[in-house]
Amino acid sequence: MKDRPKLTLVSNNPNLKTYYIPLTTMTCEIYPVKATSESEALFRANQGHIGSIVKKIVLQERYTNDVYLDPDMPTADLFSRQIDDFEVDINNFDYPIPPNKS
Repeated sequence: MKDRPKLTLVSNNPNLKTYYIPLTTMTCEIYPVKATSESEALFRANQGHIGSIVKKIVLQERYTNDVYLDPDMPTADLFSRQIDDFEVDINNFDYPIPPNKS
C-alpha cells in the first residue's frame, strides 16, 4: 500500500464516460403595442410595430434531473422537459405611461 500514489488523475481513468447535462436559461421580454383590439395587437407585434421593452423575465435552471449520452439530443426534448429548480430574475424598465383618453 505504501507504493501506491495518493492522488490519481481522473483523466487517466479508462472507465469514465462523457455525459451531457442540460441547464436551461429562458428569457421573456415584454413590449407594449398600441392597437384597438387583441387581434390587432398580435398582428402589429408580428409585423414589428412594438414599443421599447418594459419588462424582462429570465428563468435560470440551477439543478437538473436530466442527463444524456449524446450532445445531439432533439431540441424539442430540451425545451419541453420539466425544470424543477430554478431562479427567476425580473427587470422592470422605465417607460412612459400613455395618457388616459376618454
